[in-house]
Amino acid sequence: MKRTLALLAATTLTKSARSITMTTISTSERTFTCSDGVKLVVKSWSNNYGGGDNDGSNMTPTKKILCLHGWLDNAASFNRLAPLLLDSFPVSDEQQQQPMEILALDFPGHGLSGHKSVDGPPQLLAEYAYYVLECIEALKWGKGNNGGSSGGTRTVVGNINANVNPNNSAQGTISGGKTNNDNGGTDSDRDDKINLIGHSMGAGVSVVLVAAFPELFSSLTLLEGAGPLARNANDCSRHVRAACQRRLKSNRTLFPDGTNGGATRAKVYRNVDAAIEARMDTTRRMPGDQYLSEEAARDMVLRATVDAPVTNNSSDDNHPVTFRHDPRLQWPSLQYYTREQVEAIYTDLCNSNVPVSILMAEDGWPVDSWSQSAVKDILKPTHMKLLKGSHHFHADPGTVGEVASEIVSFLKA
Repeated sequence: MKRTLALLAATTLTKSARSITMTTISTSERTFTCSDGVKLVVKSWSNNYGGGDNDGSNMTPTKKILCLHGWLDNAASFNRLAPLLLDSFPVSDEQQQQPMEILALDFPGHGLSGHKSVDGPPQLLAEYAYYVLECIEALKWGKGNNGGSSGGTRTVVGNINANVNPNNSAQGTISGGKTNNDNGGTDSDRDDKINLIGHSMGAGVSVVLVAAFPELFSSLTLLEGAGPLARNANDCSRHVRAACQRRLKSNRTLFPDGTNGGATRAKVYRNVDAAIEARMDTTRRMPGDQYLSEEAARDMVLRATVDAPVTNNSSDDNHPVTFRHDPRLQWPSLQYYTREQVEAIYTDLCNSNVPVSILMAEDGWPVDSWSQSAVKDILKPTHMKLLKGSHHFHADPGTVGEVASEIVSFLKA
């Protein structure tokens, strides 16, 4: 019972509100069904403008922020950052507060989102970018989706019709952020675009997505990550071998009866506190001097676990849980980007005119010299800063304030 109440408090499935200084913040969960049947769940924070809920409000947010989490994390990793960002755009004396919404997506296989099919590639950055794009179209966010622009109409996720221009492919150079077209950019053009924030793996997905679709975004903030992991092209065969061997071995455990529908085996933790400690221990075993606060771990674990079958020894304080994430996420990828491909992505992103901010942590994930040089010489971010904290500095209560302050300064520049 205690775990159930805690989970409901952390992942509210109905609209709720609380006050932080001057800003009233509403939180909710939204669910979308993708064209391939995968369920995506996003957590929403808004400054009470309506947030797309069925409350009779026709208002739409003029500032949109989309957050993408890291590997084996989930949308709850933004539980502390999102309210601070909303509260940094206060009500003025002359006009009402700017309608603003922050969404955090659970990637497929993470958090409350569904898992990919048993025959689908479980972990490719380009696949994650695709699902983010499905989410954006369902939300009708991004240039051309919110204002009802002229052009063709096609069906996107959830049977939602979005207006698109069939001639977009003939526009020549694709650019975003600082609009680069014959007619110039307007404030409404920029407001309709998305401010994207990505952490760790989410930063890699963000870089790939913005490089491919810069016209959708007005800014890109990267937290403890600056793009896809770059691998040596000569190691391609070894990566395929490692992925295939791991899949062969793991499938015997994931599908013990030899069918796709068999019951899978997942590690059972004696209670949610044991799962939280395991999550913190995993971070301590990562490269460098990483750590994760108990508060941040609890936020993510409550969203990432489900009750296990009750045993005779179970009690309210000792109720077993298992992690709900797709176990295939722990497999090595079949395919990594080569250094040449990452350089090309950085070049496209640099040429897109989308402003980029990179925030790294002093005790975060180690960055190799090649990546540092590529970021500096090719990506050429608008803003870079090293902050106190570890890999989850945006989720840890002791460091999130400084992270929020840097992001706000970047967004207001």
